[in-house]
Amino acid sequence: MATVLVVDDVAANRELMAMLLGYRGHEVIEACDGADALALAQSRHPDVVVSDVLMPGIDGLELVHRLRSAPDEQAAHAPVIFYTANYLEPETRPIAEAWGVSQVVLRSADPRELLDAVDVALRNGPVEITPRPADEFATVHARAINATLVEKVRALRHTEGRFEAMAASSPVGIVLLDAHGDATYVNPRLTEIVGEPAERLLGRGWLTCLDPETHDEALAVVHAGAAEAVEHRYRNRITRPGDDARWLRVHLRPIRDAEAELSGAVVMVDDITDVVAAEERAGWEVRQRQAEARRRDAERLDSLRRMAGGMAHDFNNLLGAMLGFLTLAIEQITEEMQAGRIGSTTGDALLDDLAQVTKGGERATKLTEQLLAFGRREISQPELVDLDAFLAEAAPALAEAAGRNIKLDVRPGEVPAVRIDPRLLERLLHIVIANARDAMPDGGTITVTNGRSPHGQATICVADNGRGMSPEVLARAFEPFYSTKAGSRTAGLGLATAQGVVSQAGGDITLDSAVGRGTQVLIRLPAAESPDARPREPAASTAPAVPAPPVPPAANGDLTVLLVDDEKDLREVTARFIAKAGYRVLTAAGGAEALQAAEQHTGPIHCLVTDVVMPGMDGRQLAHRFLSDRPDTKVIFISGYAEALIDDEGRSLEPGRMILAKPFSSADLTGALKAALTG
Repeated sequence: MATVLVVDDVAANRELMAMLLGYRGHEVIEACDGADALALAQSRHPDVVVSDVLMPGIDGLELVHRLRSAPDEQAAHAPVIFYTANYLEPETRPIAEAWGVSQVVLRSADPRELLDAVDVALRNGPVEITPRPADEFATVHARAINATLVEKVRALRHTEGRFEAMAASSPVGIVLLDAHGDATYVNPRLTEIVGEPAERLLGRGWLTCLDPETHDEALAVVHAGAAEAVEHRYRNRITRPGDDARWLRVHLRPIRDAEAELSGAVVMVDDITDVVAAEERAGWEVRQRQAEARRRDAERLDSLRRMAGGMAHDFNNLLGAMLGFLTLAIEQITEEMQAGRIGSTTGDALLDDLAQVTKGGERATKLTEQLLAFGRREISQPELVDLDAFLAEAAPALAEAAGRNIKLDVRPGEVPAVRIDPRLLERLLHIVIANARDAMPDGGTITVTNGRSPHGQATICVADNGRGMSPEVLARAFEPFYSTKAGSRTAGLGLATAQGVVSQAGGDITLDSAVGRGTQVLIRLPAAESPDARPREPAASTAPAVPAPPVPPAANGDLTVLLVDDEKDLREVTARFIAKAGYRVLTAAGGAEALQAAEQHTGPIHCLVTDVVMPGMDGRQLAHRFLSDRPDTKVIFISGYAEALIDDEGRSLEPGRMILAKPFSSADLTGALKAALTG
């Protein structure tokens, strides 16, 4: 292993040579200039000296001259290798030959040439030198330096020319900054972009390309105290002379010198006004497409809601007639059994069969209720509801709906009263809790919490720790007729129905869910006492939930009821209900026929019972015309579809009027008549 003295004023070059020589097993000592090298050569006596040629102070040529003239014989005869990128061999050869330089190796050559040169020098050992006059060295040294300087000046002029051509033709603005952040050069393109002459952009004038808020930050990046030379990017809007606004993208990159010290920065400025305008156009087009898609979705959903409501209306008419005739048949069979004209065995069998048909009709009624709620056209009776009291009363039924292996945790809170139909609110909670139950087949906890939103709304939060929903399922959760329960008998209207109930009450419902962390359903309803919420008027007064006691026919025999319905079967069964209650009945299939029947009837008509949705003249129009001639007549609307009775905000168009929802029973109708005629 030999000792090699490496001499170079650039630390990176010394490090590279030390690494190369270290691989060969040599011990490397380093000197950063000629003076340091002379001292080390005489104190450490290296086997080989590898030196750069062009260095500040004592350069490589002067170093070899002084080394050969040193009084230390061992140092004076040490082999020297020039490792340079600045001096060509013809320039250094005279001194190399005269002062015993073993070899000149160019940095652009393969690194192995340097290693081979060191090996050759070690094999040849100390060099023999013949002292030369000092004036001869001075002449040769000056000639070599002069040749190098001439070459460097030519290269510098060539580089400057290329830089000027590149900067002048650059499509972006270029600024060169010194270590203090002052611009020393700006290219012509920057003056075009900013609209200012070059002299105004020199010094600190280039900062006009940045927002004032970022000036200090940009200068701090350039200053020598910056920790890291990292590129900074800015995007800002400037106003050029003449109020011409432009968008600029600015890149600021600090420059480090050979000693890794910050020595300034390069700033590149690009005019991206057209890019920003294109981005804004693209963003506007995306928003327009999204708005159009939402509008189309809303139109399709609204059409679907109207279709569902219309279907429910037709179903309600069919179910009303079917269930009505079933009721009459059951009553008739019961009377026949009591009179002994039908045996008990036969009668019971008939009643059991009819009971099964009745159950099917009731299940169909539940489906029509879901369709109406989804369509936001269900007959409702909004009233002030204290949510805490309501939940406390409904908790047992909700716990039963949750199931035995589910814990239901109800947490009341300070929550304002809301205006909603309690019957629909209970149905809404049953739907949400049933969904939570199905998400926890192995058991779990459902937490129901009341609260108040930051906007003053009353909130009901139902959270479970079940399986949760994937993003795809969550996106379609409120979609009607969509269900993840394969093979189930559900119609996929659960959450769509819940959304319809909440929407009809003026609120909104949202879901937060992820696979593995359960689901949270947040229901927000307008607070009744909030000045921002418009309390809803009751949609109508409906018949009592508890059937009225039978009224003896003698008490009603002098009272006349005009029944109007365009559905023949439903009109017939409803007329029989009214007649069985002891009232005289007039019937009509439409508004015009009803007005004609009233005109032909000489006595009073005490109550008008009319369907709402009818062709031609609807129930509301009929009632208004009828009451103009008979203002004392009571009015009962019968409908399974509230389209003609509520506005888009859910408020009743006939406040104070009694509405009987289809399908209804004989007892419901009798109770409604008694309430209307005796109220």
